[in-house]
This record gives sequence, structure tokens and C-alpha cells, in this order.
Amino acid sequence: MRNNLGHQQSHLLYRIFMTIIVGMVTLLTSCRNESTPRPTGYFRIDSYPAQYTPVQLGNISLHINDSAKRIIPETTTDKGVYWLNIVYPRYNATLYLSYIPLEENLDRLMGESIELVYRQNVNTEQVEAIAYEDYDAHLYATLFTLSAESATPIQFIATDSTQYLLRGALYYDNPVKSDSVAPSLQYLEEDIMHLIEHITHVA
Repeated sequence: MRNNLGHQQSHLLYRIFMTIIVGMVTLLTSCRNESTPRPTGYFRIDSYPAQYTPVQLGNISLHINDSAKRIIPETTTDKGVYWLNIVYPRYNATLYLSYIPLEENLDRLMGESIELVYRQNVNTEQVEAIAYEDYDAHLYATLFTLSAESATPIQFIATDSTQYLLRGALYYDNPVKSDSVAPSLQYLEEDIMHLIEHITHVA
């Protein structure tokens, strides 16, 4: 009973925190100027077929695109923290994942994660947040999209609010322009959303 109550309280805290964040992002983005037509002339980037393999990270399982390379960094800790780098060779991009176990520190980790998002984007008006919730799976996540010229144009936070927090940040290997990477960004965003939606606990 206590565990269930603690889970409900943590979930409520997470929802309140994310409601405030999403509200702030919506308020900031509502004041943006109308977008202008983008120039044409960039080459087309065809996407890979979407096929996935489950991979364990900490106490969760993730669906990783078969076209990507999985790299586990050599650095390890004794605090149950795990890292996984998902490399997309065709797009010269890498998704860096960090699995962090929760120890009564969800609010602190959430604050640090939000700060990392905005630290990567000079213009906060270009940050958009998409919330995702799956009550049955106890999965709550937020996907952040920044300007393509940001150091990391896509980031996300996912948690079950009691056991873990998963951070993700996409980086391109070289500086890019929004028009040149628009097709790959769309594909990678969809791939990351697939990853988020298929997070499951490992028994």
C-alpha cells in the first residue's frame, strides 16, 4: 500500500512539474514570428526501413533501430548508472542515453534535465515540448525539439517516477543547417518516439 501511495505521489509530482514546463514552452513559442519559406536545393535523404531489436539498459528494455550501431561506453559507476550510445552512421548522428536509478531524487534530476535542455538552445522560443504518458506501463516522458542549429536538436526525458530516469540527447557529428537535415531530423524524431513508446521494465 505504501509503495502504491509513493508511486501515486511521485507520478503527481512529475505531472505537475511537466505541466508547468510544457505551459512555459507553449507560452514562449506562441510569441514567435511567422515562419518564412525555406530555400530548395538540398539533396534528399532516404530513411532506413524501420526494424527494431530489444536491448537492455539497466532495468529497462529499449527498441533499437537495426540500422543503428549500439556502443556501450567504457566508463562505469557503482551507482547503477548506465550509458548507451546509439549511432546512426547514415545521418552522422548519435543518440546518447543515460539510465539513472531514482533514490528519492526525481525532482532534482528533472530540474537538472530541463536545465540541460535549455542550456543547449540560446533562443528558448524555439524549444517545443511533447508530453507522452502510458498509465498502464507507468511510463511518463517528454520529448524536446530545439532548433536544428542547436548542439543537440532533440532531447527527451522518460521515467516511471519511482525506479529510473532515462535521458536522451541527439547530436550531429558536424555543424548543420536546418534545411539540410530536415528530412533526417524528422526520421530520427520518429525513431526516438518509437524508442520512448516501447520502454518496458525487465523482470
